[in-house]
Amino acid sequence: MKYGRILLSVGGALALVACGAGSDDGAGTGVTNASAFEGIYQLSAASENDTDCAAPGPSKLSQLHDQFFVITSSELFGQKYVMFNSCSGISDCQAKRVAQLANQAYQIEYTFTLSSSSNSTTLTGFEAGTGTPRGTQCVGRTYADHVLTVAADHGVHLESRTKMLADKPQNDGFCEVEPAKAKQEAASQACRSLEVFDGSFVQTN
Repeated sequence: MKYGRILLSVGGALALVACGAGSDDGAGTGVTNASAFEGIYQLSAASENDTDCAAPGPSKLSQLHDQFFVITSSELFGQKYVMFNSCSGISDCQAKRVAQLANQAYQIEYTFTLSSSSNSTTLTGFEAGTGTPRGTQCVGRTYADHVLTVAADHGVHLESRTKMLADKPQNDGFCEVEPAKAKQEAASQACRSLEVFDGSFVQTN
């Protein structure tokens, strides 16, 4: 998800449904090793390449207000997932975690949802965007893949790759998203932008 602006989350579970993030086929138990990632982190690097995904772009670290983030596990309909939410400091991270688990509203500058475990050190997730209404079409539709890895020193590295999808007619006046279909559409599209975040471990939640 793009950073550099303030977003309003309505809690992890609701955001998971609203953004079209999570499991695209409804199978499996989701994240199985959340404890390896949970905690409060301080940003050590952040960058964005908004022209392609061949390499990281210029640093955005100094432009971000939230210089920390908190990683928290949750569960929705038996599906375990992990939220990566920005915060301004340790106390704010702790407050965001409480709000997320209680499905309460909170402000975030950047956020990512990880919904599957690839192995003991890697989580993956995605976000399928509905786009916005324009006339009878939904424009600006996106599909992003996220990969989060944890190192031996508990530092984490996140890469998010976004693809643009073709405009789509509205459904009864609404822009909707079907994650599995969005994933199929994205398979043939070139990667448009790459975001990278690195964080050093500060403390447990």
